[in-house]
Amino acid sequence: MLVPAGASWVGAVACTAATESASLVGGTALLLAVVGVVLVLVLRRADPSGTRRARLCGLILLGSCCAASIGVVAASVAVHAGERRPAALISLGGAQLDLELVVTADGVPAGSAVDPSTVRFSAELVSVSQPGAGRLSDLAVPVMVFAPTEDGRLPRIGEHWRLDAKLHWTESGDARAALVFASDVARRTSGPPHTVSWSSGLRSGLVGLAGSLPGAGGELLPGLAIGDVSGLSDAVQTSMQLSSLSHLTAVSGANCMVIVWLVSAAAARLGAGRRLRIVLALFALAAFVVLVTPQPSVQRAAFMAAIVLVLGGFGRPMRGLAVLSLASLGLLVADPWLGGQYGFGLSVLATAGLLLLSGPLTQVLARWVPRRLAAVIAVPTAAQLACQPMLVLLDPTLPLGGVPANLLADPAATPATLLGLLACLLVPVSVPLATMLAWLGWLPATWIGAVAHWFAALPAARVPWPEGAVGAVLLSAPTAAVVVLLLFRASLPRAATRSIGVALLLLAVVLGGVSLGAGLGPVLQRPAEWAVAACDVGQGDAVLLRSGGAVALVDVGPDPEPLRRCLDELGIGRIELLILTHYDLDHVGGLAAVVGMADRVLVGPVDDPQDERIAAELRDAGAEVSSAAAGDTGTLGSGGGAGTWRVLWPDPAAGAVEPGNDASIAMRFDLPQASVVLLGDLGEESQDRLLARHGLGAPVDIVKVAHHGSADQSARLAARLDARIALISVGADNDYGHPTRSALELYAGDGAVLERTDQLGTILVTPDGSGAFRIWSERAAIEPADVGGTSDVGARR
Repeated sequence: MLVPAGASWVGAVACTAATESASLVGGTALLLAVVGVVLVLVLRRADPSGTRRARLCGLILLGSCCAASIGVVAASVAVHAGERRPAALISLGGAQLDLELVVTADGVPAGSAVDPSTVRFSAELVSVSQPGAGRLSDLAVPVMVFAPTEDGRLPRIGEHWRLDAKLHWTESGDARAALVFASDVARRTSGPPHTVSWSSGLRSGLVGLAGSLPGAGGELLPGLAIGDVSGLSDAVQTSMQLSSLSHLTAVSGANCMVIVWLVSAAAARLGAGRRLRIVLALFALAAFVVLVTPQPSVQRAAFMAAIVLVLGGFGRPMRGLAVLSLASLGLLVADPWLGGQYGFGLSVLATAGLLLLSGPLTQVLARWVPRRLAAVIAVPTAAQLACQPMLVLLDPTLPLGGVPANLLADPAATPATLLGLLACLLVPVSVPLATMLAWLGWLPATWIGAVAHWFAALPAARVPWPEGAVGAVLLSAPTAAVVVLLLFRASLPRAATRSIGVALLLLAVVLGGVSLGAGLGPVLQRPAEWAVAACDVGQGDAVLLRSGGAVALVDVGPDPEPLRRCLDELGIGRIELLILTHYDLDHVGGLAAVVGMADRVLVGPVDDPQDERIAAELRDAGAEVSSAAAGDTGTLGSGGGAGTWRVLWPDPAAGAVEPGNDASIAMRFDLPQASVVLLGDLGEESQDRLLARHGLGAPVDIVKVAHHGSADQSARLAARLDARIALISVGADNDYGHPTRSALELYAGDGAVLERTDQLGTILVTPDGSGAFRIWSERAAIEPADVGGTSDVGARR
């Protein structure tokens, strides 16, 4: 069964990627299956007792089963392809449409600091209308929707929503046939049907309870219990991913078997007969799937549980691999596009790894450790081994800390899941009792979050690996070697076993060395007494300045995670002064990384109500927020090591300036270690106006070049600053052509040393005590493969 199931998976991926060939593939495969069966009948009749011929017939039958599996999946693709991409809908092109949708997966927040009301949810497009073109109805097009909703309301499964939007068709193999980007606020038109409305209330109840629980435990509990990840912050989600614990942020498929066992045991205790027990267990299983939403892992587990229930209940038990194979095949026939979803693939591979490898691994490990401990270690190791070739397609690294992280976190998953599920069910009955259970579930969930955070922060826990299909193929070779060694070591020649073992040992040593070099190298080389740091946040700005025991941060980049990683690496837990130079996404999009960390915030001129929300969010988190204007001054730090700062721009006295780049906050910091000017995204005209109105004082040591090194620079200002170091915060291979040659030549011509985050990664500038500076970076500019690099910039003459 395993081989035909694997063939159907390959066929599903291939046919969904080329739907126009699905009919031909399906017909050909089914014909080959029939030919194979006929050939077996002929061979068996000719020599029914021949051993060799029996083996040949067995191989032919296996091939026929594979062909039949591919043929059935291909036929399903051919049938459903037209429903997913109706010709009448495609003919409308990219026009603005009025869409009616039925939600198929609960929405999750997808907004940024600039537009926090946007949500993302899966839905089925059921009708479309266009002014003057009539209405298309009775559609069944799976889509992914990005839309602002009133008050950021999250759509729930079964609800009907309406919105004005454009359709963007995806690749044919994508699980969603189209992406929907709304041009206006989405409107809820009706609630879910009664068959699923009860589940929405229960889920909302648990999410509400978990929202009052502190820290990562409160964020993780709804995901562990019912698969709701709407409250999961970027920080916790990233920690779970980096520590190989992301499978714990959603419902485990093993819970289906737990539900079946509990209901069956309770029914048997009450004297129910076999058939009644099966019916009750199937009913409870269906209700559980509705409650936790039909995620791919839940679908796979529920199908397996149903097969075991029905066949086992009538005296026809099946082995685990056969059940997994049959369930996978059935799901792929029902929805061939599941084959290309990572959630489905990882669920199937993890289950197959547990069924195939956990036993042999336990036997091997039991030679050195007690058998119970060997079994505990074998379970996460088997799952990680089976899933890793697919995981590198998502993240091209090898998580060396994944197995120990799972060993520590997995025991806490079951109590957190069961307590959270009980709390969810008791919300309508007794809120105090549900709250008590939620707090009890919070304890193991908090432990899981702590384990994830600790392992994610380890500098040598991940090894770089080639990206894409090449990386997956390269990793599949040692994975296959391990599988062969575990399953067939008894029948392999001793020389072959030793050769495979030595090769795997050498690979482990190499990976360990690479991990230590890549992880610990930067930590050991990174200077502790840096004064200015330009974080590598891609196409955006995030510059740190430090003096007198305090830290200032100018802008937060386009995304929270790169900034959060930079702050963690540099040990920044508090920001005395945060400056948001203006409200473009590449300067404020990473705000979530620092909300709650800043004491005082300076913001630029407000352009629209969305900008006001950013200030409100910071105030709610306890920060003092004020608008910056030329002439504002302050102190950074305390004692003899304190520095001063002064706002140079925007200047209300210079006349009106439109909010945006030309209204960026420009500042000068005079620190004991260095003088620094940061120019935001000012263009040449605004730079010249700034220079005309303000005395900039002595030449500076460091300048943060305006607008990522665009061509819109003032030569007069660059000459006046006469900086020794020009920092350019810019993303690699960006679409804007930044930094431009003219900007680079401008500052280099004035004698500045150019340092770019796209080439060097995070950059630290450290005074050496003699008036000169030492520059450290994650990557050496000349040799990009180096882990870290340093260079010296001499003192000003």
